[in-house]
Amino acid sequence: MSMQEKKQMQERSILFSLVIILLAQLNMNLLLADFKISIAAVCYPVFLLLLDNFSYLMVCLGTTIGVLVSRVFVFWMQNGNLRGSVASCFPEVIFYLTYSILVWFYVVYRKKKKISHGEMLIPILLIDYISNFLELLCRIQIEAFDGKSQLGIFCIACLRSGLVWCVLTAFDQYRLFLQKKDHEERYQRLLLLISKLNDEVVWMKKNTVLIEETMRTAYFLYDQLKEEEKEEEAGAALKVARDIHEIKKEYLLIMRGLSTAMEKEYEADGMFLSEIFRILNLSMMGAAEEKGKQVQIALEYNDDIYIKKQYHFMSVFRNLLMNAVEAGEKEEVHITIREKKEEGKYWFQVEDDGPGISEENQEEVFLAGFSTKINYQTGEIARGLGLNLVKDLVEQHFQGKILLEAVPGHTVFSICIPEDQLEGEDDEYLSVG
Repeated sequence: MSMQEKKQMQERSILFSLVIILLAQLNMNLLLADFKISIAAVCYPVFLLLLDNFSYLMVCLGTTIGVLVSRVFVFWMQNGNLRGSVASCFPEVIFYLTYSILVWFYVVYRKKKKISHGEMLIPILLIDYISNFLELLCRIQIEAFDGKSQLGIFCIACLRSGLVWCVLTAFDQYRLFLQKKDHEERYQRLLLLISKLNDEVVWMKKNTVLIEETMRTAYFLYDQLKEEEKEEEAGAALKVARDIHEIKKEYLLIMRGLSTAMEKEYEADGMFLSEIFRILNLSMMGAAEEKGKQVQIALEYNDDIYIKKQYHFMSVFRNLLMNAVEAGEKEEVHITIREKKEEGKYWFQVEDDGPGISEENQEEVFLAGFSTKINYQTGEIARGLGLNLVKDLVEQHFQGKILLEAVPGHTVFSICIPEDQLEGEDDEYLSVG
């Protein structure tokens, strides 16, 4: 352990002890005039069982001595009798020492047996009862066995142990809630990442055809130049063809690696439409904030479909929504997604209140490389691949079609997908229901 870590442990132990010492001053008399019940006796076991990276011995001794000194000082200030103050407060040392030692043994045992907080009510009750009994025995000796005294300390032990158990259980539930929330957020990010990777894999598969055609063209040019006895030019054409061939091999290796990594995800269960739209809504809100905008997405659907091609489906709508956010000229972008089923087909509409698409550009927006989105500050032009990818996914993977209707201030993309291409079965739901 480094010096810095030791220093941090000491500081935490001192802070822990000071908090308990201060809380010990919030007390009330019960059973006897000098027998005090404080809130520290509830917080002490909670801190011991929840916190880590502190010196147990330092906290035990610091708390015991600190509570004794503070109680003696308060008693002395109130009554002006130092000797009487020590005699009255010293038995509390028995309580805190006993409590600390028993809790330490229980913590060691609990770690070995991996006992949860929900199973610790009885042990904590016994520890509290034994500690109170020994303090009471130190104060009134044999009278501590009196039935009234025993009932009193047992009731106190039940009350404080119940509070400790409630606090620890609440912390457990809160921790589970945070873990569940964190896992859900990671799951959503993973789904979006796979969806984006899916876009790139689709493009890479399309580009392999272009690479192959370019390589053939280079070889054809080589043959032509060789027949014309242009050796230097022919050699250059051959080198281009060979380089393209090497690029193609590396390209295919990368594409195969991505496809293999994602293959198991493709085979996984699908997702409900509501879950996909919820994830897209959250992701678009974050994307809009990055661009200094706000997005309001209204969802109107009648059928919570279980979609078997969830990543392709998510890619379609993520690209359409992102396109609407980026194209929007207002600070607040409004988008509406509608769904309806007609004659064995699902119709989806994505409508936004952006600048629209001019009539002369409507035929070209689905072409690769075409884009009207320009950053006038940097001069950067968008890749122009989103809508082309959407069209390819809808037509090739879903055997559907996509239509565009646009006027200034109003753009609607309509997507039609056959029922058998979209719906899957939720095996878990079917097995339960």
